[in-house]
Amino acid sequence: MSLIKAENINFSYYSSLAPVFSGLTFTADCSWKTALVGGNGSGKTTLFKILCGEERAGGRLVADVRFSRFPFDVSDDETVSDLSATCGEGGGWKFLRELTLLGLDEDILYRPFGTLSGGERTKAMLAALFCSENFPLIDEPTDSLDIVGRRRLAEYLKTKRGYIVASHDRAFLNACTDHTLHLSDGKAELICGSYSVWKEESDRRAAYNAQKKQRLETEAERMFAAADRTKVWANRAEREKFGVQKSGLKADRGFVSASAARVMKRSKTAAQRRTEAAEEAKRLASLIPSGAAKLSFPPLICRKQCVLSLTNCNVFAGGVRVIEAFSLNALRGERIALTGANGCGKSTLLKAIARAAGGFPENAFDFSCAAADPAPDMGGVVVSYVSQACEDVRGTPAEYAAEWKIEEPAFKSMLAKLGFANTDWNRDMSLLSTGQRKKAALARSLLTPAHLYVWDEPFNYLDVTAREAVEEAVLSSSPAIIFVEHDEEFASRAATKVIKL
Repeated sequence: MSLIKAENINFSYYSSLAPVFSGLTFTADCSWKTALVGGNGSGKTTLFKILCGEERAGGRLVADVRFSRFPFDVSDDETVSDLSATCGEGGGWKFLRELTLLGLDEDILYRPFGTLSGGERTKAMLAALFCSENFPLIDEPTDSLDIVGRRRLAEYLKTKRGYIVASHDRAFLNACTDHTLHLSDGKAELICGSYSVWKEESDRRAAYNAQKKQRLETEAERMFAAADRTKVWANRAEREKFGVQKSGLKADRGFVSASAARVMKRSKTAAQRRTEAAEEAKRLASLIPSGAAKLSFPPLICRKQCVLSLTNCNVFAGGVRVIEAFSLNALRGERIALTGANGCGKSTLLKAIARAAGGFPENAFDFSCAAADPAPDMGGVVVSYVSQACEDVRGTPAEYAAEWKIEEPAFKSMLAKLGFANTDWNRDMSLLSTGQRKKAALARSLLTPAHLYVWDEPFNYLDVTAREAVEEAVLSSSPAIIFVEHDEEFASRAATKVIKL
């Protein structure tokens, strides 16, 4: 039995004030199909780099295996067949077998890597990874794949013996993993079960901690009042030592003092219990996930029943027609999912709709390659658009909010609910992860009152906690949305209508 043991792993980047890992400890069996989950910036990629020896960390790491990490660098000039060189003896046929299992044919062997699509690159590198004798560490393999591709990849991974895969796609993780390693606040939690099992257990624990915290706060207030009453009684009894009883006799000072002392002792005991209850409530508050905060956003009410209507519309990308004679009616409250293979024109259609709406800050988005004929008649409909690549996210969060005329306190609060770190508030967002920039784009959209929300892969690069928060906000607010999203969990729950291109 091969094991991976991490004991008190500590790691920080020079440019960061907060440590990535602080006492990280876990033990994993190499035969497990382990999901690695956690918020953006929780250290998933960093952990892979430490395991591969690319970063040095404090603590003790013991492993009976060597590691290989996906993705890895490949020159655009290399052919796909060159990857088989990493597969050892007989690597050629092994590599071809893995390519076939992933849905690629033999012709791809002779193509330069630079000519492949994102999905083809992913599959070729994974084929090489599983030809190696090393233990696979797989970092976000679904980013370039549509729903069908993700399902096929999950089926492929289920046939493999053991690996650790980091992903934010819940349906994908549930389909191909049997253990879950969760990273948070520099620590690790490992359970037996898929992501849904971990999530259910985590929610149950958070609910229990929240209820216990409320009981302790109520008990602390009750004991506070009791301690005050007892203290008043003790002081009154102490004063009675020098008084005269109704019979005319003087009070027994020794007896009264002893009684007052007992009452005062009870007061101090109650105060101590109140302090302990308050401290325990504070500790439990730290265990309740910050992502539990509810999101809400105010869609504008459209007077028209039909928010958007397209009739026999042709959509062009760079002068080339990619969609022909397309018709669409989007009604108030409808959530329309656009599906289809990569390259069928989904993003171009969304850009054409957003371009027709206008109202964006100057140079906010590049819509130059997207056009529709006839152009959609928006009729005063306000659109809030989130692009796939977050190309409009620039400057510090405060500067970004000012550019879009959003109140800074509201923007900061929304970012906090999405798990955006306070330490990143004054940093230029070009230096942050794509996931953090995506959170800024979504926060801006959620705070923009609109009749229609047009979202192009809003969950790409977004961590699971933020995905679930946005998902619940969409379901509770009932806005009109047209979206493209390969997260099958969100698409199946949120869509009221599905249109395949």
